[in-house]
Amino acid sequence: MKGEIFPLLGGRRENCAPNKTSVKSVKPAGWFRYVIVLLVCCGFIMDYILRMNISFALDSDMVAAPEHCTENETRCWSQEQQGYVLSSFFWGYWATQLPGAVICCYFGASKVFGIGLFIAILATFLCPFISGVNFWLFIALRLFIGLGQGVTFPVALNIIATWAPTSQFATFSALSSGGQYLGAVLANSVSGLLASGSFLEGWPSLFYVYGGCGVLWALLWFVFVRDDPATSYWTSNAEREYLAATTVPKKAVQISEIPWKSILKSGRFRSTCVMHMCNGYGFFMLLSDIPKFMIEVLQYNMKDSGFIASLPYVMIYLGYTSGGYFSDLLIRNGILSKTWTRKFCSVAAQIIPAILLAAMAYCENNVPILILLNITMYFQGYANLCYYVNYVDLSPRFSVILCGIGNGLSAVAGILGPIAVGFLVNDVDPDDYEKLHERWKIAFLSASAVWMFGSVQYCVFGSAEVQPWNSHGLEEETSVRDEDIMYTDVEA
Repeated sequence: MKGEIFPLLGGRRENCAPNKTSVKSVKPAGWFRYVIVLLVCCGFIMDYILRMNISFALDSDMVAAPEHCTENETRCWSQEQQGYVLSSFFWGYWATQLPGAVICCYFGASKVFGIGLFIAILATFLCPFISGVNFWLFIALRLFIGLGQGVTFPVALNIIATWAPTSQFATFSALSSGGQYLGAVLANSVSGLLASGSFLEGWPSLFYVYGGCGVLWALLWFVFVRDDPATSYWTSNAEREYLAATTVPKKAVQISEIPWKSILKSGRFRSTCVMHMCNGYGFFMLLSDIPKFMIEVLQYNMKDSGFIASLPYVMIYLGYTSGGYFSDLLIRNGILSKTWTRKFCSVAAQIIPAILLAAMAYCENNVPILILLNITMYFQGYANLCYYVNYVDLSPRFSVILCGIGNGLSAVAGILGPIAVGFLVNDVDPDDYEKLHERWKIAFLSASAVWMFGSVQYCVFGSAEVQPWNSHGLEEETSVRDEDIMYTDVEA
């Protein structure tokens, strides 16, 4: 399969529900596909823990306060420098989005996912040592961690497509990629305790403990996960036959068949990318800086802020799972077309949070700020139901390439959020609460404006219809046959 992207999704109609006459029923068999979903979910948990642990380390005693800096102090970093540390991950993260999709042409999706994340895990162990050697060397290390993790999102789409029956595709996607939010919950709940404790000297434990958990995950991943159920040692014959009959038809795509020019010229695809980028700016800003906001503005201590900061990610996970069910319900029952369902999710994910974030900027009391923040994050859970699935809507065959481009651009936007916050609060005295709150207000209002723009332009220009260039390189008869065949199981 060298030189091919394998497997990519087959085509689907824009229809609200499949044609009942084209559905073939088969009996479910086996259980190992659920192990795959669990391991992908755990991979995303590790992915987000490894990118978030630095936020808690910076807000502990990892960095010396300016008044305590000495000539020999190697971690005397200003707020602006800390902003660069937080964003440096995304400098590498964006760079391997598209290359990751292409690399899996040669090595397979499961190997690329596992090796990429394992590289980030090993690099995590070096963070305490390198941070004490040189600031820019530490920036380079965080960038390297981002490079390893950049392949995960686009490649995971391939893995789930291989192991998910048609009737469970949305559920498997939500359960697996939802691990990112569970990782955020775990990081915010545990990191404060580790950083403020004495185990492994406090903040270094954030890198050693999470790195150790990552090594355990990697061992399980390389033992159990394969690209295809047919080559898996752990899948029963009955389950192999069931998955062969019920997974979405796949087409191996030659790299030379990818219509790069048509993809880049597509207004529908560009609109989805803009929405993805706008969401990334605000979301990654909150992801990286919520612990800092909790401590500096809401004035919670490290131990308390860890538990409180986890609540927004519980809400976003609930929004993701409930929103997925609700959007499928709208399409399945013919209440809204697929295009209007995606636009509805865009309004829920960005316009509503934009209004709430703007309101939060003017609040002076902790309680309403926390309430608005949690509601905002719940609706942010609808975001993946816009752009992530929309790449499959626009081009089932080339969805991994589209996701690689879009997620890479979103990561670029994610670089700007933490830098903007660091720039705004760099020259503010931590004890000057009024001025600090004013600067955070600017950060929130900027994210609100970006979110609003992203959703409005998508509502005008976005679409969930399969684009003409999706069939590039396919004969018409083959394309139509795969779009018409759908499978389900007798219990669905």
